[in-house]
Amino acid sequence: MKLITDYINFSTKGNTDILDLTDDVVSKLRTTKLKNGIVNISVLGSTCAITTCEYESGLIKDLKDVFEKLIPRNKG
Repeated sequence: MKLITDYINFSTKGNTDILDLTDDVVSKLRTTKLKNGIVNISVLGSTCAITTCEYESGLIKDLKDVFEKLIPRNKG
């Protein structure tokens, strides 16, 4: 079994910034020339998360609204 480790570096703007990493992951996969396998994606940081969802404007707005209701930015 072949094991490949690679990294994608990115920055966020904070405050519920949501990024689409799909193209970055696909680009990394293409460089490996592998035909079958599993991709494991992880993140360093205590306030960051990874999820899978349809990256479309309505959903992104809804997610930001949910985050704001759960963890209000201006609450002390």
